[in-house]
Amino acid sequence: MRILVFVLVLFAASNVLLAQEVEETIDTTFVEEFDEEILQTKKLSKRKQKIQSKFYNPRVASKRSALIPGWGQIYNDSWWKVPVLYGGLGISLYFVNFNENNRNELLARADEELAQDIPDQNRLRVFRRQADQWRRNRDLVILTMFGIYGLQIIDAAVDAHLKGFNVDEDLALNLKPKFGVISNGSPYLGVGITLPIGK
Repeated sequence: MRILVFVLVLFAASNVLLAQEVEETIDTTFVEEFDEEILQTKKLSKRKQKIQSKFYNPRVASKRSALIPGWGQIYNDSWWKVPVLYGGLGISLYFVNFNENNRNELLARADEELAQDIPDQNRLRVFRRQADQWRRNRDLVILTMFGIYGLQIIDAAVDAHLKGFNVDEDLALNLKPKFGVISNGSPYLGVGITLPIGK
């Protein structure tokens, strides 16, 4: 019964909405009066205008990243880098724990072997070598974590430096295909690179 009432109300509401007619008259003289530069600034979204007008200080970005990993990326409006950073740190923490657990298990086996009346020296040596290998792996992962931490500080500083550069189309290298004929009559195919300097 509820479903039937819901369908009837939905049907009635849709008929009312279909009865509405909107006249679409647009005054084009208003748009033509504006200069092209004004239209381009109107097209920019508020976020892009904010980013263009914001000054990014590399020193502030570095300090923030050093205090809390990812804070410098947030300061630079590079939000997408924060989950990547914490994902890398989380995976590193997982592998530190994984390697440490395996090391502790092998050391416990070595202690069990030592507790026997006549310990097998070969098994004892194997357990200790494997435990040492897991310890090396753990230490390598810890170094990787410090590397990730350092790289995110460097990334925040570099990103803050590069945010202030102008990257308009006028500054870009233009690659154009080039066709021609060499003086001996053979054709060639190449790429022309132009860098516009000045106006």
